[in-house]
Amino acid sequence: MSALEGIRVVDFTQVIFGPAATQVLADHGAEVVKVERPGLGDLARAFGPWHNEQSLPFSSLNLGKQSLVIDLKRDEGLDVVHRLLEGADVLVHNFRSGAVMEKLGLDYATLEERYPRLVYAVGSGYGSSGPYVERNKGGHESMAQALSGAAARFVGAHGPQRLPFTVADFTGGMLLAQAILLALFARERTGRGQYVETSLLDGMMRMQAWNTSKLLNVGDDGEDDGSGGATHPRGNPLDGAVFQTADGYLMVTALFRPFDVLIRDLEEALGMTGLAADPRFADLETAKDHRAALRALLEPIFAQRPSQEWIPLLEAKDILVAPVRSTAEALADPQLVENNLLVEVEHAEVGVTRHVGTPLRLSDTPAVRARPAPMIGEHSAQVLRAIGYEEAEITRLFAERIVS
Repeated sequence: MSALEGIRVVDFTQVIFGPAATQVLADHGAEVVKVERPGLGDLARAFGPWHNEQSLPFSSLNLGKQSLVIDLKRDEGLDVVHRLLEGADVLVHNFRSGAVMEKLGLDYATLEERYPRLVYAVGSGYGSSGPYVERNKGGHESMAQALSGAAARFVGAHGPQRLPFTVADFTGGMLLAQAILLALFARERTGRGQYVETSLLDGMMRMQAWNTSKLLNVGDDGEDDGSGGATHPRGNPLDGAVFQTADGYLMVTALFRPFDVLIRDLEEALGMTGLAADPRFADLETAKDHRAALRALLEPIFAQRPSQEWIPLLEAKDILVAPVRSTAEALADPQLVENNLLVEVEHAEVGVTRHVGTPLRLSDTPAVRARPAPMIGEHSAQVLRAIGYEEAEITRLFAERIVS
């Protein structure tokens, strides 16, 4: 038995943020019914690359879900949604504005009394009220990175830039999944569902807790914020330092003991002399003032050997070190196989595809076996049968294109 077996989720989410949240639920046994618009479906279905006409970006975050295509502009389409909600535990959406669901009569205020056990979850760019919402500002990964301060710390050749991965979407998605699970747990005690929400901006701010608490309480003292000192003018020069080796790059993090001890360990690991005795590196504060000099000494040493020769020497001194890999190289790491993180699914139309699966491992209620993402509308008839529609009704709904 999986942890969420018997839980039904009515999923209106699209692209990354919302689907990342509902993917957690599907991975662990929830029946996730993905409600999609006729013709195009989830916006992510239009993003390539494709494998046998299915978007791979879409499939990566919709494994094991069911696709139900409904025309929500028609009353009978909304009737189908309500039939779903009668047996549902969770409704999730990440529309730009709550007005979308209000126009459909599917907002929380309208549904709360009719479905008192329903957990109503919303993911947004900025929240459900406030200045951004009042001017209908669009939420997006790049907006959250810029507004939160993250982009200002990731400086490229032309200044601040967006981090090259969807950190806001995935953080927001995981937080929204947590909120849903918390609400389901609370319902076990109270018998009632509730409204839960989080936003892309919220997640990005919470992610920076190490730094934000300092800024809120003591201000900006110009010192490292704890997120990687090697690139910060006043950070620890051995925290996240990258060195080129004979065949690549190594990330080195020397922390968790007095700086003079770290320098001595580093000297021994690298086979150097004179580093520990150099007064410029006697302690962390003086090393910060001579960070360029320290790099000038270390860079030619690291360049003498390939990465795989340096790693055991540094690890023997308990200095954190790892090769800087491409994502393709990371996917070949045997640790991912050991963690059962790579999954293979087969779809009758799409064929075999491989994905990164759930990172959560539960001993007594494990995740369900990974299943393929749906083609658009693939489960429309199946879902209708499950919620009590007769075959004649299903045939008519398809004929009239209320469901497709």
